[in-house]
Amino acid sequence: MGTVYLCEHAVLGRRYAVKVLRAGLGDDPELSERFRNEAIAASRIGGENVVDVVDFGTEDDGAQYYVMEALEGRSLGAILAEDGPFDVDRALGLLEQVCRALAAAHAGGVVHRDVKPDNVFVVRRADGAEQAKVIDFGISQVPASDGRERLTRAGAIIGTPEYMAPEQAAGEPVDHRTDVYALGVLAYELLTGTLPIVAHTPVATLVAHQTRTPDAPSRRRASVPGDVDALVLRALAKRPEDRPPTMDAFAEQIARIRLRRRADLAARSGATLVRPRDTVALPGTPRPRRPRPAHARLALALLAIAVAAGGVAWWAAHRNTGGSGERAMRPAPAEVAAPVPPAAAPAPVPSPPSPSAAGPAPASARPEAQSPAPGTEASAGMKEKEPPAPVPPRRKAPARGTRKAPPKDSHLVDPYGADEPLKGDPFQ
Repeated sequence: MGTVYLCEHAVLGRRYAVKVLRAGLGDDPELSERFRNEAIAASRIGGENVVDVVDFGTEDDGAQYYVMEALEGRSLGAILAEDGPFDVDRALGLLEQVCRALAAAHAGGVVHRDVKPDNVFVVRRADGAEQAKVIDFGISQVPASDGRERLTRAGAIIGTPEYMAPEQAAGEPVDHRTDVYALGVLAYELLTGTLPIVAHTPVATLVAHQTRTPDAPSRRRASVPGDVDALVLRALAKRPEDRPPTMDAFAEQIARIRLRRRADLAARSGATLVRPRDTVALPGTPRPRRPRPAHARLALALLAIAVAAGGVAWWAAHRNTGGSGERAMRPAPAEVAAPVPPAAAPAPVPSPPSPSAAGPAPASARPEAQSPAPGTEASAGMKEKEPPAPVPPRRKAPARGTRKAPPKDSHLVDPYGADEPLKGDPFQ
């Protein structure tokens, strides 16, 4: 229907793509109106995954044109022809973007009716990620406005046979689920590099889409997982009600599969440990430390806590016993009293020597005479000598390195003061 030129704005210096209706087609009212609707449909949708149309006009000679953003990249058709089928994750990422673009079109009442690889352009974002752009709304179904009738007459067959849904191939009314079927064909082709249904002629292909059941994508390419098989085959259901109800629902199913695949990949990479014997260390390179398992770290932490608790208990017991192994009985401060010396016991009275004893008593055994104290009268016989005051027993000095007995006011004494012996380290 048209020819596309790359041009540059004379004042702004920005590049655009200009599509011009081919010469001789402007005289056809239907084609001229369809060209106009193409520009209106693309500009009405908007969104980052739909080509942006910025202007529409007619030249003096009657040639119609519209201006859209210039895209740097390749179409999916060119990528398939040059690089072959897509990786599963790459295909799912681009298909989800196409779903979002068509969902925005359906929200505006626009049915594309020609979803195929040549009408999806792939560009690179600034961060290097791929971005899909849906283009070419030339045969799209646009809601009638301004008193205009729909261009597609009842029973008319319009579209590309290899991507047409059964109802579209039969000339029946179409809706947004027709684009769901076409996107299923596109997904099949991206994953396997082949079309699900193809025949020798366009008419035979239209009939085959109404009668033939396609193979699962995994039968054409073994790397396609089962959940992706189910997703694509559901989109290719013959009856519209058996397909995903909306493009948003289709996109959500794709997003769930992508999320599950990323989670499985993360789980597999996290569970794989590199064993030391599987690595070859260069000379002088320190061997990397293997992380301890979680249960080993927990056991070490519990052991450290048990050792610390045992050391504290031993230190407390050692402090109370003073190192003797027995708990010292410390009286309360109110019960502490000064020590009272024991009462003097009466000295025994020596008996006089017997006169019948042989020989006189030795001098050491005879009692010495005591001179009476001045001012006192001597009594008959010798006055008995008063016993000396009792001497308290001498305390045995503690051995070096042992703890002294707690003083009277032990609760007021600093055990770590300068006057106290140094305590032993209970953790050594």
